[in-house]
Amino acid sequence: MENTANLDRTIVQQENVNLLREIRELCNRNNPEVVFLIGGPGVGKSAMVNTINKALCGTYYEKAKPNTRTFERFKNCGIQENELQGVQKYAFSTCLHILPSIIDSAGNIDENTLALQEIMELVIGGFIPRGTSLAYLLDKQTHRPPGFLSRKYTTSNEEWKVTKIVFVVSCTQPLPTQLIQCLQAVLAAYDRRTGQARFNIDVFVAITKYDLVAEQGRFSTFNSQEQITMEQFLEYERNVARHFSVFEHNRIRWVSYVDGHSGDNPFIENIALKLVRQMMHNRAPEIAENTSTLGEDIVAALLFTAAICGITWYVVKRSLSD
Repeated sequence: MENTANLDRTIVQQENVNLLREIRELCNRNNPEVVFLIGGPGVGKSAMVNTINKALCGTYYEKAKPNTRTFERFKNCGIQENELQGVQKYAFSTCLHILPSIIDSAGNIDENTLALQEIMELVIGGFIPRGTSLAYLLDKQTHRPPGFLSRKYTTSNEEWKVTKIVFVVSCTQPLPTQLIQCLQAVLAAYDRRTGQARFNIDVFVAITKYDLVAEQGRFSTFNSQEQITMEQFLEYERNVARHFSVFEHNRIRWVSYVDGHSGDNPFIENIALKLVRQMMHNRAPEIAENTSTLGEDIVAALLFTAAICGITWYVVKRSLSD
């Protein structure tokens, strides 16, 4: 049994090396992705940042602090070049600036309000400065007329416009259905003049604390009082799918370097590296808007018809001459 476990560990370690190579190849681009973590308090957003950081640099650093009250930005997953170790140093020393940047937000209570929708829109659009307190923004909205924040924050930072969203939930907490609806309302917004969607963003759902599932068989459990059964977890996943309409590849069973998991664990890093790979895949190109006029369409149709007639006449003429 021990030999089997060691073999599994070795296989996953090799897979992690291959994942690092894949991520390096995905760095062949001009701009890094910007990933926005959204979720309630205590679901593990900050632990997720630190786990991703560990998987990509080789050493654990507590970059993101738990119970943050502000919007924190971690450029290139919060990694400094001098922190890269081993294989990670070989992989990213020349392309560190292309690794995704992460926005870790203060935990949101489960609500769907116009005030929270406005804040989400501004964060996604790159308008809210780093370190801004969520409580400050909510307080300003309470004592000002609607739309005050949109008039206050008018300059967007292109480097911090969100391209991917990870909605973080914990399998030990109720699903925040109101907060989900709040995000969905924001992403459904469109330009009233053109009818085009305001945001074109992929959404993923990370279900944290998968190590607390009793029958998962890979991660040791240090808190048996919070354990849940596999059937309970699968029902939670089904509930997530019903609310988000996401498929299996958009759902992540997540374990972080917290709650007793402090040493090197290739299985935890395997999850983190696969998420980073997902975040770095480019979206399908958008279909360009058709701006041709009716007159242009008619001219194009006439030219096409003339070309067909010319070809037909040429074929007939050749047949008669033969």
